Parts: sequence; structure tokens; C-alpha cells
Amino acid sequence: MPKLYDLEPMIMDCWHVCDDLQVLLRQVGDGEREPTQDELMNALLGMKQVYQWKFEQLFFKYEEVLRDRQ
Repeated sequence: MPKLYDLEPMIMDCWHVCDDLQVLLRQVGDGEREPTQDELMNALLGMKQVYQWKFEQLFFKYEEVLRDRQ
């Protein structure tokens, strides 16, 4: 049975989107070489999909916790 505290690591993991965007910004702004359009689009599409999954998993866990608390 999942507990409310099981959500904390999942929530914290979702905050990594800010760190990942910072890496992207550094590469575009200050990197040794600017990424190509394809590299940039692939990075953004990959990040979008990964975080879609992370937020889905978090929401499903949240719903599970709520169901078990009733």
C-alpha cells in the first residue's frame, strides 16, 4: 500500500526538468559548439517525452495513495 511519503521522491525527480533545461541553455548559450537544429529538436522532444512519463507516473501514484487513504 503506497503512502503519502512515497510521492516525495517522485515529486523531487520531476524538479530535474529545471536542471535539464539549464544544461540545454548552457549548451546553446555558452557551449563549445552550438547544437544543430536536429540535435536541439531531438533533445527537446526527448525531454518532453521523459517528463510526460514522469508526471504521468507521479499522478498515477498520487491517485493510488488517495484511493488507499479512503
